[in-house]
Amino acid sequence: MDKPPFSFRIFLTLKNLIFILSVLIAVLLAVLIGYFIGFNQVQEKLDQEREETQRLMAQIEKISKVDSNVSERVTRSQLHDAQAEKLKKELKELLAHEAVSARHEYASKDKDALPPPAEPRTEPPAKVCGGKLVIIMDDVSYAHDVAAIRSTGLPLVMSFLPPSPRHPESAELAASVSGYMVHLPMEAVAYNQEEPVTLRITDSIEMITKQITLIKRLYPNVKYINNHTGSKFTSDEGAMDRFIGVMKENGLIFVDSRTIAASKGKIIDAKYGLRYLGRDVFLDHKDGVANVKKQIREAIAIAKRHGSAIAIGHPRPDTIQALKESKDILNQVQIVRIDQI
Repeated sequence: MDKPPFSFRIFLTLKNLIFILSVLIAVLLAVLIGYFIGFNQVQEKLDQEREETQRLMAQIEKISKVDSNVSERVTRSQLHDAQAEKLKKELKELLAHEAVSARHEYASKDKDALPPPAEPRTEPPAKVCGGKLVIIMDDVSYAHDVAAIRSTGLPLVMSFLPPSPRHPESAELAASVSGYMVHLPMEAVAYNQEEPVTLRITDSIEMITKQITLIKRLYPNVKYINNHTGSKFTSDEGAMDRFIGVMKENGLIFVDSRTIAASKGKIIDAKYGLRYLGRDVFLDHKDGVANVKKQIREAIAIAKRHGSAIAIGHPRPDTIQALKESKDILNQVQIVRIDQI
């Protein structure tokens, strides 16, 4: 069979080449068209996602602002409520102090009752000029009590009531005070505002020991304890025997507030070979700055006459003012701690 002429062969070759090129161009165009179509779809999707993100961010920012405003309002409201509650609590405490007369220690019902007399002194008059005066401030329970006592600028002895629901922070306050005492509640002949934990004449040695152990744990630096009320307890010889015995075992010293003339404190101290310490003067059994000043002068006179004296007052406005205004006459004696007489 004869071969096709050369020109025809060239034609066939060109025809094939054109076909191949056409196919390649078609494929390339298809790829390009697909790419651009896909790119546009992706771009549209990205644009949609970007718009959605911006919308969500705007919502989050709006919500954040609302939350911030609400939170700020809530915080301000809470602070306002807390401040109001604090003020009400302080006012209630202050009114409670004002409502209870210092007379509650020895006679809560008789408004005209005078303090029981001090234990008669047996030592001869002092041969030295001046004297030492201990001024104990009873019923210290709140921060404003501590602040008021410190405002006098005098080295007064603070005697703290044990913590109770009415004054739960008294032990914590004592931690910042040097030379403090504990004002231990004891059963009274008649008193209608008794502390939740009060020693009674029926308490056993075990019960008294439990209470003294608790006091030592709450007030680790305590050395001296005086009685809050206690007219019934301190006049009961058996109760005082058990109490002083437990006190001695724990290395503590009792200071008799002498809320009753029949106190057995001196008798029981003598039984255990202990030195008796008792109150000589109540400073504020009567209201009024002038009355407190009169009692301060009496305490100074006793200190100068016998070499030492113990006066008891309370962190009441009249008492604080009288002490501030009596610094000139208080200079006639040394104001000291209970362990310095």
